[in-house]
Amino acid sequence: MASLLSSPDASKSLSINTSELFLSSLASLPSPHAHPILTSASTPLPPVPAAVPPTALIPGSRFLIDAFRHAGDFSVAYFLSHFHSDHYGGLAPSWRRGLIFCSAPTARLVSSVLSVPPQLVVALDLGVRVTVDGWGVTAVDANHCPGAVQFLFSSPGPNTERYVHTGDFRYTESMTHDPYLLEFVRADAVFLDTTYCNPKFTFPSQEEAVDYVVNAIKHVKDESSAAGKRVLCLIATYVVGKERILLEVARRCGCSIHVDSRKMEILTVLGFGGENGVFTEDASVTDVHVIGWNVLGETWPYFRPNFVKMKEIMVERGYMKAVGFVPTGWMYETKKEGFAVRVKDSLEIHLVPYSEHSSYDELRDYVKFLHPKRVIPTVGVDAGKLDSKEAIAMQKHFSGLVDETANKQEFLMAFHRRSTDATHSCKDVAKCSILHDGEDAALLPAITSASEQLDTLRENITEEMKKELSDFLPSWVSEEQIMDLLISSGGDVVKAASDFFERERDFFEEANISCSETLKSEKKHTSDHGSSADGSSQQECPLFSQKPVEHSTKLVNLTPTGKKPNTPKKEKKRGSGTTNKPKKKGRLTSSTESGGRKQSTITNYFIRATAATSKSGTADKVTVKAHQNNVESDDQLTDIAKTQDQSVDQLLQIVDGGMSREYAVSLLEKAKGDVTVAVDIFYSSSENNVTAIDKNIALQNTQNETTDKCSNTDLACDSSQATPKVSNLHVQTSLAESDSANVSLPIEKYLPIEHACWTAGQPAPYLHLARTFNLVEKEKGKIKTTAAFCNMFRSLLALSPDDVLPAVYLCTNKISPDHENMELNIGGSLVVSALEESLGTSRSKIHEMYKTYGDLGNVAQECRQNQTLLAPPRPLSIRDVYSTLRKLSAISGSGSAGRRKILVLHLIRSCREMEMKFLVRTLVRNLRIGAMMKTILPALAHAVVFDRKCAGDPVVSLEGIQSQLQSLSTEVAEAYNVIPNLDLLIPSLLSEGTAFSASSLAMVPGTPIPPMLARYDGQRAQIHRLLDGSVRIFSRQMKESTPRFPDLVNMIKELCRPEVSSFILDAEVVGVDRKKGNKLMSFQELSSRERGNKHSSIAIDNIKVDICVFVFDIMFCDGERLLDCPLRQRRKYIHDLFQEKPGYFELAQQLTVEASEASPDNSSTLHRMNTFFKKACESSCEGIMLKTLDVDAGYSASKRCESWLKVKRDYVEGLGDSLDLVPVGAWYGNGRKAGWYSPFLMACYNPETEEFQSVCRVMSGFSDEFYKEMKEFYSGERILLRKPVYYKTDEQPEVWFTAEQVWEVRGADLTLSPVHHAAIGYVHPSRGISVRMPRYIRSVPDRSPEDCSTVADIATMFKAQTRKMDVSSEG
Repeated sequence: MASLLSSPDASKSLSINTSELFLSSLASLPSPHAHPILTSASTPLPPVPAAVPPTALIPGSRFLIDAFRHAGDFSVAYFLSHFHSDHYGGLAPSWRRGLIFCSAPTARLVSSVLSVPPQLVVALDLGVRVTVDGWGVTAVDANHCPGAVQFLFSSPGPNTERYVHTGDFRYTESMTHDPYLLEFVRADAVFLDTTYCNPKFTFPSQEEAVDYVVNAIKHVKDESSAAGKRVLCLIATYVVGKERILLEVARRCGCSIHVDSRKMEILTVLGFGGENGVFTEDASVTDVHVIGWNVLGETWPYFRPNFVKMKEIMVERGYMKAVGFVPTGWMYETKKEGFAVRVKDSLEIHLVPYSEHSSYDELRDYVKFLHPKRVIPTVGVDAGKLDSKEAIAMQKHFSGLVDETANKQEFLMAFHRRSTDATHSCKDVAKCSILHDGEDAALLPAITSASEQLDTLRENITEEMKKELSDFLPSWVSEEQIMDLLISSGGDVVKAASDFFERERDFFEEANISCSETLKSEKKHTSDHGSSADGSSQQECPLFSQKPVEHSTKLVNLTPTGKKPNTPKKEKKRGSGTTNKPKKKGRLTSSTESGGRKQSTITNYFIRATAATSKSGTADKVTVKAHQNNVESDDQLTDIAKTQDQSVDQLLQIVDGGMSREYAVSLLEKAKGDVTVAVDIFYSSSENNVTAIDKNIALQNTQNETTDKCSNTDLACDSSQATPKVSNLHVQTSLAESDSANVSLPIEKYLPIEHACWTAGQPAPYLHLARTFNLVEKEKGKIKTTAAFCNMFRSLLALSPDDVLPAVYLCTNKISPDHENMELNIGGSLVVSALEESLGTSRSKIHEMYKTYGDLGNVAQECRQNQTLLAPPRPLSIRDVYSTLRKLSAISGSGSAGRRKILVLHLIRSCREMEMKFLVRTLVRNLRIGAMMKTILPALAHAVVFDRKCAGDPVVSLEGIQSQLQSLSTEVAEAYNVIPNLDLLIPSLLSEGTAFSASSLAMVPGTPIPPMLARYDGQRAQIHRLLDGSVRIFSRQMKESTPRFPDLVNMIKELCRPEVSSFILDAEVVGVDRKKGNKLMSFQELSSRERGNKHSSIAIDNIKVDICVFVFDIMFCDGERLLDCPLRQRRKYIHDLFQEKPGYFELAQQLTVEASEASPDNSSTLHRMNTFFKKACESSCEGIMLKTLDVDAGYSASKRCESWLKVKRDYVEGLGDSLDLVPVGAWYGNGRKAGWYSPFLMACYNPETEEFQSVCRVMSGFSDEFYKEMKEFYSGERILLRKPVYYKTDEQPEVWFTAEQVWEVRGADLTLSPVHHAAIGYVHPSRGISVRMPRYIRSVPDRSPEDCSTVADIATMFKAQTRKMDVSSEG
């Protein structure tokens, strides 16, 4: 390791260039590793991304403290304050990101325990100042754990900035005398360990806590000596930490301390090894033993003693009594007579408030001592954001202790600098004409330097950066705006995107202004040259969701051409009448334009409001009449009509169908053709007024009248009434309910174009889907649900057929075919963080509301409903949502979390009405609308029939097309069962229409087929060979698992006959032990095999579990579909195409019983079958499959079929079959299982209602290791705060889980239950079905929760079981 230990005098000259030292250290490694960017010490590094939490980054530097998970190519200087896992997380033997600066003890631990190359670890001596990249760096003791330090940083240059990073520390008064800390009094900032930043944490000093432990152990020893009995003393510690207690106990009690081998290894590295006699691995020589943390009980959020485990240790080590000590600051509660003690029988646990973190009062004392300009909390701050509510609340605890005077001076100096800069700027403009004569020539270098810097920045902006940023932004953003964003952010794409979305409306208005000014200049140029532009050159300016049309776009204004816009209206004005109204308007316009993109959204909004008000006094009511005196030709009249239609379409798109076309015309007349003002009028009107207006105008139905419709409505014509108000996003509730009600109309009464909320040619709004989801969620009947989806699809087919495929994906909560393994890759915490930022609420409030609602979508909807915005959000289209979800799944690499959050924020901020609820549910993969693929696809099939029939005859009889509806639904469902790829199915369906047939959809190798039942205790494998010779393997869930089985790929290429070009096989991959004659291994042993990833397969040399492939069916061969061929013929295909290799590639063993032999009286046949069954069981198989060879012997993809029946060895044990169930909750264990979950609540799935229904509790069949794994697995985000609405049970477990795993469970038999809800209504009207004496068999990782046993499966098993039950007698 690179040691910087030296004397204080020598350290003054010690200087490090991190890039140079890092490159030389990399080169010295046994296997040199090149840095992706840094090629020499002078190579510039990319900017620090915005995703790096500011609590871990020293301002103005590239130094990251305890932030190895955020490491990237932007830095090679990392600092580790101490050796605790929450601080060194991200370090591993493969670490090659940069140098690690830490204390000498920590450096030894990093190298020996984490196996980080010592060449990359730089050890700092305490109190030695080192210059690192020009910064002064000093490490001082933190009084935390061995090797823990605080870092003191001082920046280079004349205006030195000083920062203190405490890491984790415990303040002591001696720190106020530390000469190095004294130099940092009035530092610019202190990064403070705020673990206990709460007034309730007032625990005693470390000395007092140590005295308590020592005296208690002395007392125990005295009592035990007098009684002649040995008492075991147990002290709980971390891997590193609490050593001070152990050393004091050993010194003052005169005894050694027993530790295990791992703890001894750590202590040896720290210099406390066993040679000094303090610590020993021999448990018999001392009664004081060290045990791991949480062994005596869990400490968070309150202490829960584990007396069972404590008793086990006591008995195992031969004692009759045990006393434990749990030293932690979380035990801050003290009693008058001493610290808290938990007692049970001969066991005692003392809760000692010994902390290695500072208490609340100590934190305040430390801040008071340093008197910094500000405090930066490092613990308890969400995502490290300094503007979060948690950070602000913590900083208030130190408001009177920081240097407020310095902060005020800096604040005022900023204004002074701006004022000076502005003055200089004015002088520069005045003198620019004479600079070339030599006056003020000193300004030239600065100007040149700024220009050079700008040029350098432009040169550093690559096309890849532009492309990456453009993917985040709407299509209307210009290349110039993208370049400006990248320059202003220093090339940081994430920061540039964040800047854009913070000021999106400003950029949009800038685009409009640019379009308008371009058109004006073109118009002026045309008039100067005596030419005229035709009507086609006048196009509307881009909407938020549109791309602008070149440079000839403009905002359409419907002011009549004969009206002089600058002619003031003669009327009495308040105040002086000398002010010219048009000039006032001109000033406002000029102000808006001059502000440009720098003008804030709020300011621009009110400027528009003022402009709208001022316009009311300058023009009469605007009407568009067929004849006006100033219309000189029919072409001009045509242009006016065209521009009016364009404006109406633009307004309808902005409000996304929230009004009728007639009402849109009316609003534009009131707004004098200004679309922006019309939008403001629309959103500022009251709910009832808007609805009444829309209905009134719709009733008029005047196709040719263009007179002023304001006189026929309740809306005042005076545009001063249209002053925009702060708008609530739900002012259109009545309209939304009306549109939603349209979707619920009977199919024969629904008008797909008239009842839609958008017009032809526009992208279909996501609101169309959301309204349908909202309606379907409330419906329970399948017929009504199908009808609603059918109506929804009919509008899409009529107006936006290209949006049908994305809509089907969104309806089924998917973004791609299952076999593409495309995951959304966002967690609930990211969604909550985005909601917190976009809705202006806190994480704690979201969690509190979640406890009430139990659904994150409902929580988001409630928050948005109470949110008030200044302007309507940009409409979301179905394509917007779908394409963004696809982008989310593709984001990876450094800074991916930040990029994902930007996209999520973009979606959330654009939500209207009930879009928020279903968008959030989509993001957390939990749509829960009670509709699945088998509902969606028939609804789409019905819509296709109606679309084709209505195209020829608007009046269609439902009875007359009933057979077609049923036929096409069956064909579509059958096609999806065989080829579950919507990318192939939907285009074919839309192309062929009612002529679509399942057989016409060609099978394609590479698209897996949903399997039938399996037979071996292995993993299902569907093997595809493509025309290019490549081999792909898919699991039971149709997820690609090719990277996991490179040996299987080689087997197929070796053993397949060369004349075969493509095929699809159904097989089972089973683990085998080649050393024991290819004995079959268990599924659990096969599961231990490495998985690889989608980018690379596992290495053949690393394979530890060999496999054998048992092929039992073929579905496709050389372009021929074999699904309908009899099994006898399909098996012949397999024999002809492949050669077997025992123990590697085998055909499933079979026993053929011909029809003439199939009789229950044929003893020979029965003997052969029993022998075959026993042989299968002895070979570690689960059982055998019975299949028909010739009659009804096709391959029924994704179905259970009576032509395939399984007979398992477990059938003789009671319950005919095992169940695949999902754990949805648990209780905390007692006795030996204390600290674990036991029992677990298991549930089956109801695909009709998308509900998990409880079946039983399971508490047997588990190993201790499994209990530990489940306790670790079901934690964090997998713990639900309350029971979800889609969990159906009368059980009340102590903790609810997310539905993630599938377990195989077997029991004695099935019975009715008043508590469990499985299959209620299937065999009994009010009782569910439960498993008697259930036991866990194994986990089934290749099944998703929705693929577990269904309520129909359980009901069928109940009816088929040997022990019949009189259901009618059950109450």
